[in-house]
Amino acid sequence: MSIAFVMFAVFIFGMLYTAYKDATTMTIPNWVSLMILLAFFAVTPFVWQGWEVFGTHLLVGCTVFLFGFAVFAFGWLGGGDAKLMAATAFWWQWTDLLQYVFLTTLAGGFIAIFILSGRKFVPASVLYSDWLHKLIKDETRMPYGLALSFGGIVTLLNSRIFEAAATSGMVF
Repeated sequence: MSIAFVMFAVFIFGMLYTAYKDATTMTIPNWVSLMILLAFFAVTPFVWQGWEVFGTHLLVGCTVFLFGFAVFAFGWLGGGDAKLMAATAFWWQWTDLLQYVFLTTLAGGFIAIFILSGRKFVPASVLYSDWLHKLIKDETRMPYGLALSFGGIVTLLNSRIFEAAATSGMVF
């Protein structure tokens, strides 16, 4: 098993853990975003594609960080969501970022429809667990970490960094 495989597993574990935590507590721990960011820097030497590609990864990550900071400042996105989005973006090149944004937006739309339908049609008396009640009936928050996780995992499996690792035999 290669180090690249371990780092990709760390990414996927982080995203799955994020989905779980955001669905159950409406929070994304800072250590998850940091772990995903550090995994990118750990995997990079093993899938090295040159300084130009590395610079593109840094540019994409920093651009998404600034965007996330702005949308957080306006109150449109939670701080954990913004940090996770930025940490995840370091793994992408521009075409990967487009796919990530598209998939995350699509998943976010489905999740929003599901939750908003639940808020309207599901009576509170059938929501026995606290986390499910909070997820469905909290009218001020939406767990966008679920969508970010979905978009991140699917994008990773189609990303250029994953493709470079797979073709070099580093993933499996």
